[in-house]
Amino acid sequence: MALSLEIRSGFVYMVESKSKSKSGPISISKTLFFEFPESWIDNQGVREVDEFGEMLAQHLTKNNIREKDCIFCINNSSIIYRELMIPKIDDKKTPFIVRSEMMNALNLTPDYIMDFIVLEEIQKEEEATQLRVLAVAMLESAIESYLKAFKKAKCNIVAIDSATNAIIKLANESKVFTDDDPVIIVDVGNAYLRLYLFENGMYVLSRNARLVSYSEGDKESVIPIVEDNINKMIQFSYTRSKKGIKKIVLMGVDEILPDIQKVLFDSLFVPCDIIQMPSTFISTVGYQTKYVNAYGALIRK
Repeated sequence: MALSLEIRSGFVYMVESKSKSKSGPISISKTLFFEFPESWIDNQGVREVDEFGEMLAQHLTKNNIREKDCIFCINNSSIIYRELMIPKIDDKKTPFIVRSEMMNALNLTPDYIMDFIVLEEIQKEEEATQLRVLAVAMLESAIESYLKAFKKAKCNIVAIDSATNAIIKLANESKVFTDDDPVIIVDVGNAYLRLYLFENGMYVLSRNARLVSYSEGDKESVIPIVEDNINKMIQFSYTRSKKGIKKIVLMGVDEILPDIQKVLFDSLFVPCDIIQMPSTFISTVGYQTKYVNAYGALIRK
């Protein structure tokens, strides 16, 4: 079993899971979320370690969650993303190249921990093969602050993932891509919006925007901002490819997604779906898209 927790700005989303075998489906037995003061976490990590750890412990106890091994998915300002083009070299040397490029490009200090995933290999005639990688960086002290907070809740972090990597894995498992046409995945969160552009079934880039915190009375304020940002992403996609956006896939605050789906189809004339639970999972507690990053973090690839 494993507990997957996504920490956003002001919110924690978690799913409790179990898998009988590495190849078998992942069973979701519990889901829950809670809100915490946004000031508790920033780009330096967890500012209020004791308070956050105690709140996490209280919610685990209240919901009778006994699993202590945790996969931690970061979806806040603690993490930095950067796409890099690097030469394809010996696998053992690649991390050093990524670290050097990240430090030079973003003026980072040696205090940052870095990791990366390879998005694709690019081979051009008479040129050396290049790797397009998505690199991430996080202050070592920020990581340590999360470890301390989780330890306060008697939880053991066994893996750390990023929201973007979780979405990439989940999109592939959900069979979002049926051909090479561009697709936009839209995460409508509480107080923020994140858009992901995919081409040829591969991640291209993401963009963030602020939203008002959603409540039932905020639909009229939230939907136009979502629509405007998606329209901008569609226009941007035409600067990269002559192909139009094949479809838009929604996730996030489940209560508002059907309204956004209808508005987008009526105004942009692009098919719009709400992301479905991939066959990798089975759930005894229903399915809500607000948990998809936590779902994606459970996919270990």
